Amino acid sequence: MTVLINEDVSVTTWAQACWLDDLKPGWGEAAWINGQQIALLRFADGSLFAVTQKCPRTGANVMARGIMGSRNINGELVHTIASPLHKEVYRLDTGECLNAADVDLLVYPVRVVDARVLVGLE
Repeated sequence: MTVLINEDVSVTTWAQACWLDDLKPGWGEAAWINGQQIALLRFADGSLFAVTQKCPRTGANVMARGIMGSRNINGELVHTIASPLHKEVYRLDTGECLNAADVDLLVYPVRVVDARVLVGLE
């Protein structure tokens, strides 16, 4: 069974990050995937996101420990992550910083296939 979550159809390389059950809802985990640290974030509603582990402002690898939440933006509920260092809030669907125009968070497409979490790299 394949569940598509935040998937970019142009991705040609998918790397296994972990098993879905390894990710607890409401909590982030860091994974080392093809030489990159990637934060995996699973929400209680089943939403799953993959972003760079590196804080765009400081360069510290801390985003898996960020504050997960959501905001109502133009009538749409959007999942977010706040950096644990400077509390800048990023949209998890686009990486856009909601309170600073000069930084963005790198986001990766993610999908679940047979209970395996896959992250799109190319």
